Amino acid sequence: MSDQKQVRPQRLSAQLDAVRHADRRQILFALRDTERWQPSASDFDSDGSLIGAPAIPAALYHQHLPMLAEMGLIEWDRETHWVTRGPEYQRLRPLLAFLSEYHDE
Repeated sequence: MSDQKQVRPQRLSAQLDAVRHADRRQILFALRDTERWQPSASDFDSDGSLIGAPAIPAALYHQHLPMLAEMGLIEWDRETHWVTRGPEYQRLRPLLAFLSEYHDE
């Protein structure tokens, strides 16, 4: 039983890390209602450089998408930028539902 107590906070901590940044939340929210999604520069507030075609903000390419993919929350094609739900996405749904209630506040 004590092993489960140690695992749970790590999972919660990882989930909170995943939704901490607005761009990561936007990616995860976009996948709630669709199986496949392709981000574009117009989806994000970005003053930085853009990468690829379709163009996406460099921070998404270098930081946010790889982080979410490493966590298993998404699967991401680096060439086309198509994003699908990863094997761990379902575990995040309750937190996303909670956050969506207060998203505009």
